[in-house]
Amino acid sequence: MRKSIFDRLEHWEQKLKVILALFFSFLIVLQILLSQEPVRFYLSFAERLEGVPWPGGKSAVAFSLPTATGEVKIRVCSYFSFPRAVVLVNGREVADFQDGEVSLKVCSGDEIVIDGSAYDCQLVFQITAVSRGVVWPPVDYRVTTDASQVSLGKVWIER
Repeated sequence: MRKSIFDRLEHWEQKLKVILALFFSFLIVLQILLSQEPVRFYLSFAERLEGVPWPGGKSAVAFSLPTATGEVKIRVCSYFSFPRAVVLVNGREVADFQDGEVSLKVCSGDEIVIDGSAYDCQLVFQITAVSRGVVWPPVDYRVTTDASQVSLGKVWIER
């Protein structure tokens, strides 16, 4: 005999109850797992990125404010060439005095340091030229290193 429509609906109702019970049980187990620290950490994309350097050294910001840039030329006054005397800009080595003079591209706020610690004698360095708008360091400014590092200070550029 054929089953009535109500018998069929009752059969589907029982299946639906089992599916809903399994779904809510799965949901509760999933929430318990996600509240545990290791699982939450590995499933969270934002937390996995935290502390990871941005590839290419570029900023993640889509735009940047224009910064004032300029050029500073420094030469050795004492002798002709000092290949182990280096110029640091913001703590990074950018040039050496192999040719006796260096030209630096700098931004406003950059700190220029001359490292003459490789030599035991006094070395005198002079700013020979600056681009337009550079207020500090001024032209003809001299610094002397005595087997040490000497800061020229932070670059100041008027816009």
